[in-house]
Amino acid sequence: MPWKTRIERVYCEAAARNTLLPVRYILPRNQLQNDLIKNCSSMPVQCLAIALVLAWVGPVSGRAQSSPPGAAELVKVVVANELTDRVELRRWMYTIEKREGQQTLTEVQVETAEGPFQRLLRIDGRPIDPSRRRQEDTRIERLLHDPSEQLKVKRAHDQDEQKLETLMRLMPEAFLFDSDGWEGNLVRLQFHPNPSYSPSTYEGRVVHCLAGTILIDPQQKRLASLSGQLLNPVEFGYGLLGRIESGGTVKIRRVEVGASRWKTALIDIQLSGRLVLFKSINKQEYETRSDFRAVPGDLTLSQANELTVSRSLSSPAPAVTHTDPQGRIRN
Repeated sequence: MPWKTRIERVYCEAAARNTLLPVRYILPRNQLQNDLIKNCSSMPVQCLAIALVLAWVGPVSGRAQSSPPGAAELVKVVVANELTDRVELRRWMYTIEKREGQQTLTEVQVETAEGPFQRLLRIDGRPIDPSRRRQEDTRIERLLHDPSEQLKVKRAHDQDEQKLETLMRLMPEAFLFDSDGWEGNLVRLQFHPNPSYSPSTYEGRVVHCLAGTILIDPQQKRLASLSGQLLNPVEFGYGLLGRIESGGTVKIRRVEVGASRWKTALIDIQLSGRLVLFKSINKQEYETRSDFRAVPGDLTLSQANELTVSRSLSSPAPAVTHTDPQGRIRN
């Protein structure tokens, strides 16, 4: 049995038993460095979280272990709905509040055909001061008039989307699902690593360590929330080149923003680790999204700028979105 298969199998079996077993991957130094450069240094943790939201289920191929028929059939329908919604590429404008260091930033973001457009509105609930506003205006002007900046934004966005697509195809093989009753009006499923699955990328190895709970809207067959915890540490090169600690958590909540239209309203990520060759990957991210408004699908960056200027002038206070216990938006 090849070395990689043996190591992956030991890990998978330990993960399925919820055993804290360090996972060590030993590759020739040059190959490992290249893989880390290609995969780990460019993998945004938020990308991983969103991938979990959109991609925890999918078409299931033959394998040694499988989910119970009820859970398997339900998740097939859910993923079909999520992927259909994703392919249609409906675009939205919304308010983001996120923690950055010791500060809370409030931004308005617009999804456009040319990539996402953001404008900073407030810091710790207060409008940005004239100096910070000038910095923000300068950044936006450069984006609007510099094709290289636009290409950079678009390329980064497209790369993230490609990573999501890749992870979406990975997820159905990585987990098994079990029915776990109801939580309010939502169907609850437990997920855990599939010991028959052998990850082939660093992203896949990290994702495959997760176990937790998902909630599904049974009427619309849509994902309402996901909560997972990293069961085991993941080490690169016996930990000499990097390590992601066990115990990290990922929490996602989605809300219905219109008729059969769902968006992510909460991203709460608590992961820690390091890649010695590059940088710390300690990640503590808490981000909420609210006040969703549909925008045209062919919106440009310039048009998005006009919308955000209007929003900043007409909405001096943070928008508040109320949700019911199942995560649906209430007026």
